[in-house]
Amino acid sequence: MLTTGHPPLSKPVSIQSFMSHIEHKQALAFMTICAEGSIRAAAEYLGIEPSTISRQIQALEKSMCITLIERGRKGIRTTEAGALLLQHLKRQQHELEDIQSEFDALRGMRRGRIIIALGEGFVSDFITHTLPEFSANYPGFTFSLQTGSTDTVLHALRNDQAHIGIAFNAPGDNAIRVIGETTRPLDLMVGATSALADLPETLDIRQLADLPFALLNPGFGVGAMVRDAEIRYGIHFQSLVETNSLTVLRNFVREGLGLTILPSFVVTREISDGVVISKSLNNPELHAGEVSVLCRSGRRLPEGALRLAQHVLRSMTAFSTQNISPPTD
Repeated sequence: MLTTGHPPLSKPVSIQSFMSHIEHKQALAFMTICAEGSIRAAAEYLGIEPSTISRQIQALEKSMCITLIERGRKGIRTTEAGALLLQHLKRQQHELEDIQSEFDALRGMRRGRIIIALGEGFVSDFITHTLPEFSANYPGFTFSLQTGSTDTVLHALRNDQAHIGIAFNAPGDNAIRVIGETTRPLDLMVGATSALADLPETLDIRQLADLPFALLNPGFGVGAMVRDAEIRYGIHFQSLVETNSLTVLRNFVREGLGLTILPSFVVTREISDGVVISKSLNNPELHAGEVSVLCRSGRRLPEGALRLAQHVLRSMTAFSTQNISPPTD
């Protein structure tokens, strides 16, 4: 159990009084711990020291004269009181966003902040094809970009740490709503100067089991698809490198060290520059990867975030083959 280091107040403060004066930093620390599951993870997410997080929680518990968080064998968990407070803070956050959305509409979308969680493979596409036009149309908006694996994107959405997410091959989840999506295949990537560049233009992954690979970890949608295909076909790639970094994969292939498997839109520039060659894989399971724009189910997006989601679907190369209806909130 977390201890406050202070004796409890002799007389609890009025809940109404406390709720009207709760400090934003304490509320943020508490909500982040609940989302991340530990003080250290919450501190890393917020970019502050773990001791600062602990002090904020201690002050919050002292103010309320009740324990909100306990340590368990699997990390931090909320007490019954903590769960009630978390529910209240989330409801308050959603109500503020609803009002913000109305204000956005009333002032003609002149100002706002949008948080986007996206896979690393979408960053260049988003910044090149989506951000310039949207920023020109709505110059008062700022953007917070959080990058990571598909699992990381879904985690951010479930815990309201991002308004929208962009992910590849996200698993079905009742807590997540799909705003729009399209299907894109995985392809084989090889360096243009590599001895493997002479491989046929269309291949079966069973032909590749003895060749050197660099692959994404299974927490990424691409990595999960590749692992599923290995199981289905009873093969195991020679993974010289396993990584959570697309930069590592690009460098591995560019230097002729071996192969990787990615959607072609992730390495559009390298293919255009002639340093990477894309070859097709004829295994149907590798043609079913879904590129999705997501949000949390039941969340009413602020008007700015909804318009950005619509613009993402129209502008990003990753969605260029889509045939879907515009999203509604």
